[in-house]
Amino acid sequence: MTALEKMTAWLQTFPLWKEERLYVDYLDAVPGNAGLYPGGVEELVRREDVLGNVTVHNRLHFVLYRLTPGQQDNRENSAWLLQLQNWVQQQSASGLAPCFGDDPKQERICAQRGKLQAATHTGTGKYAVTITADYAKHY
Repeated sequence: MTALEKMTAWLQTFPLWKEERLYVDYLDAVPGNAGLYPGGVEELVRREDVLGNVTVHNRLHFVLYRLTPGQQDNRENSAWLLQLQNWVQQQSASGLAPCFGDDPKQERICAQRGKLQAATHTGTGKYAVTITADYAKHY
């Protein structure tokens, strides 16, 4: 299973997930949908030991967008974002988040910077949250 498949499947297990569709690299303009935008892998540190074994610490970036109907309460949408961020933290701390590297005990996934990004004149809100996964690969 690819990193993208793992992330999309896992996000849809969030207990408050009610979005009809989760697009990848696209967001349909219909409220009730979400879009996951992969931002690539960032190499943070590369270390080689005396035997030539290489450990690379990476950060995988995603942005999750969510469109909400105009009649929804903004407090409800903000609460959803905060609950998602807390759920991601709890899942990561409990070892229930997806694994991207070679050492699940050293992985960390966090969701941060959740905010209203835009609103239309009809009240439809576009919310965004950044999700990052820090992990190590051994070569």
